[in-house]
Amino acid sequence: MSTPCIDNALDKALAATEGEQSLQRFIAVFHRKHPALLVVEHGTPERRLTAMLIQYCRLLPILLEEARNATANDKNAGDFDPLYDLVAEFFSSLEPGRLAFGILGILDKVYFGHRLLEEWHDRRRLHTHCAALSWDTSLSNLLVHTLIGDAYANELDAAVMEIIEKQPSSFDTTGARGKSRQQQPPYPCLASRHGVRLSWSR
Repeated sequence: MSTPCIDNALDKALAATEGEQSLQRFIAVFHRKHPALLVVEHGTPERRLTAMLIQYCRLLPILLEEARNATANDKNAGDFDPLYDLVAEFFSSLEPGRLAFGILGILDKVYFGHRLLEEWHDRRRLHTHCAALSWDTSLSNLLVHTLIGDAYANELDAAVMEIIEKQPSSFDTTGARGKSRQQQPPYPCLASRHGVRLSWSR
């Protein structure tokens, strides 16, 4: 089930005139200030990171829906609907004028959604040993954290952790102790697929 406030914001931001060019200019300036921080396997940081961020935005509603589907028949996973509603509420507070800036205008909202998914998913895997999402965005989250700035990103991270820690105890991991991990194919890393990483990351 889609959520209009999320879908509409993403559609308008991704379709914004000059939005992609503005993002590439922002990345170019960032890269000049921190030349050793971003690493790309081929191409330019502007093009590679822009492509990753576009997919990063488009993946958010897809992964949110995957998480909701995972909880539909999984009593151990807890109820994801309240978390989904929090992301929608965060997007509903978006000032319409920010959409004219393209991805740059919504990157904090998208980051919050992905970080909430990441923490929820990490806690769920401790219990089930299984991935519930089709992509791994942990490295992408680190890249976006750096782009939007440590101070603001840390505030969003703290809000995410507070929300996750208040979730019901259905995420109790004691049942996972002593059990062997189920073998499963790894889900792809979004940043690695685009050949982008931080210099200190693997």
